[in-house]
Amino acid sequence: MAVSGEVNRRISVEEKGQRAGRNPQAYIQPKQDALCTICGALYHNKRWYMNDSELQKAGGDTAIQKVKCPACLMIEQGTPAAVVTLSGHYLKKHKASIMDAIRNTEAHSRAKNPLGRIMEIKQEQDEISITTTEDKLAQKLGREIHKAHSGDLRYRWGHDENFVRVFWNRD
Repeated sequence: MAVSGEVNRRISVEEKGQRAGRNPQAYIQPKQDALCTICGALYHNKRWYMNDSELQKAGGDTAIQKVKCPACLMIEQGTPAAVVTLSGHYLKKHKASIMDAIRNTEAHSRAKNPLGRIMEIKQEQDEISITTTEDKLAQKLGREIHKAHSGDLRYRWGHDENFVRVFWNRD
């Protein structure tokens, strides 16, 4: 028996207070094809692409919306989705090969998904901190470093938000 005037609706996880809400502006997708004004990523069929042939076709099209993709918005606002922390004495000796592995992993990942990017790499004394626009990219970076150089790899997910911290250490 339904009470008049009331509509049964689902309550989102954000409304329950179990997760902090994300910036909705970063996830609003254009209704038509769009081109990122900063990185040149193309939005087509509900997906972002970094395909040169598609970009050349779309480059002269005036009907395409000019927007900022979610990754460029996150970089502009300084809101990372993940942080990777590399540390240990081993890091000093093999820094060049580790940084090459990080850049190769990001390039390979970006070819599949242009929204997964490294935002910033900070180098301190015995530690390198990398912020990324996607949590999956951070996990992939940690896995690749662990696979190539072994060591101790740990993940820590935030309970109140979609954020992951990846820790890799080898002494």
